Amino acid sequence: MRWLMLLLLSASTMGAQATEGLRYRMQLWMRGETQPLETRFRLQATAGTRSHNKVQKPRMGGWRLEADRTEGTPYAQAMLLGRAERLLYLAGPSPQTRPEPILLRFGNRSLPVWSLEMPKGIHASTVLVEVGPKLLALCDFSARFEQGDVLRLELHLEGLDDTTSLAPAEAGTTLLTTLQAWAREGAQDGEGSVTVR
Repeated sequence: MRWLMLLLLSASTMGAQATEGLRYRMQLWMRGETQPLETRFRLQATAGTRSHNKVQKPRMGGWRLEADRTEGTPYAQAMLLGRAERLLYLAGPSPQTRPEPILLRFGNRSLPVWSLEMPKGIHASTVLVEVGPKLLALCDFSARFEQGDVLRLELHLEGLDDTTSLAPAEAGTTLLTTLQAWAREGAQDGEGSVTVR
């Protein structure tokens, strides 16, 4: 009987772990193509690494992206996940963010909306939502490019499951770094346009 109880408990725990995190859809239109490359994936939190030092400093965790292999463009998911990882935000507020007086509804939850200031020369829009106390996550990202292989890129939060394990990630402001790099590249070519790498 005890063995059966442990088995049921572990099965319910595994089921709960499978429904943790944020669910995203990414679409990328290559120039000259009518259909986008597409993938759906889940962002899940990972625990912070521990060092072997006697004094343990607090360390931020990270994230893991897990693609839904049953949906999306075959053989393009790894490439799309690599790009998506550079466009995500999972951190506290930064100087570039500000709260907006609106809420977005996801299932039975209403989440406060935050805006993100775009660097000059970037043709993009971004919406963040507060998924936990002072924990912001990317909700919507849309960008158009005037030159290069990529014409348009969109990344949308489609749903959220259990978010209690989510915490600021060590690379949680990667989106800001990517936007700044794009702005520098755009300023160098004088066109105000950028290429997605």
